[in-house]
Amino acid sequence: MNAIVFIYELGRQTFMRKSAILIFALLIVGSNLSAQIKTQEEPKARDFTSRVWLSSHLLPGSGQIINKQYWKTPIYYGGMGGMIYLGVNANKKYLNRLSEYNALPADDPSKELFKQRMVEQRQTRNLYYAAAGAFYVASVVDAVYVYNQGKHSPAAATIFSTIVPGLGQTYNKKYWKVPVVYGGLSTFYFIASWNNRGYTRFKTALKLQTDGDDSTENEFGNSRTDKELKYFMDNYRRNRDFAILGFAAIYVLNILDANVDAHLYDWNVNDNLGFKVEPTLINSDIASTGYNAPVLGISCRFSF
Repeated sequence: MNAIVFIYELGRQTFMRKSAILIFALLIVGSNLSAQIKTQEEPKARDFTSRVWLSSHLLPGSGQIINKQYWKTPIYYGGMGGMIYLGVNANKKYLNRLSEYNALPADDPSKELFKQRMVEQRQTRNLYYAAAGAFYVASVVDAVYVYNQGKHSPAAATIFSTIVPGLGQTYNKKYWKVPVVYGGLSTFYFIASWNNRGYTRFKTALKLQTDGDDSTENEFGNSRTDKELKYFMDNYRRNRDFAILGFAAIYVLNILDANVDAHLYDWNVNDNLGFKVEPTLINSDIASTGYNAPVLGISCRFSF
């Protein structure tokens, strides 16, 4: 009888222990499932950077309204409106000076002076229009930047480099890449411009030689054949087109680089990260016990 009671008590205690373990395991699994469900139920905050950018493009100042920085809107509108107003007035003066220049006879000694005044007025007009464009671009950049304050947005970096090459690299704090971008763009721009001037030069010479009468001479005095002129014209045109493609490639790479750098911006790449491969002795600790002899091997160690 005592043996039966002992077996019963032992079985009951074993059952209770297993039940307690099972309940504890269910509690752990249940808590993990509830945490996963809660995480799934909490959606991530959506990034509306592209919408802010598009809104600022279609209606300048709307991005500042979205960011609740209403005081900036009249500044940008005032800047754009003022520069456009000055540009329109400068354009009227430019047209007047252009008319005066065209009205002068070719042998007038003051014609060169009028030409210089006309060119200066045209440059002034272009500067005013460029300033108006700068206010417009600044409103877009400011809206996107303020919207992403407190976080690093790949969309913002992409937009910045699209609007102003190198600005995305500055946003990613990769300042050394900015002169590389502008060095590539300026180099291809110079090559394209230089070859375009050569193309225009030989094209004009060919046109004067083929379409003009016998008394009309080009800058070469009609000493070159049509085939030679066409050969040089085609070479300059091909080189110009290749340079334009290079310029476009640098511009696109500048955008892609800004986007990739922005995605990798928050990656942990400090000096503690490492991977070492070095020779080692395997079973060296227990070699003295006589079970295994030490063996020369290679160890791989990660540090983070």
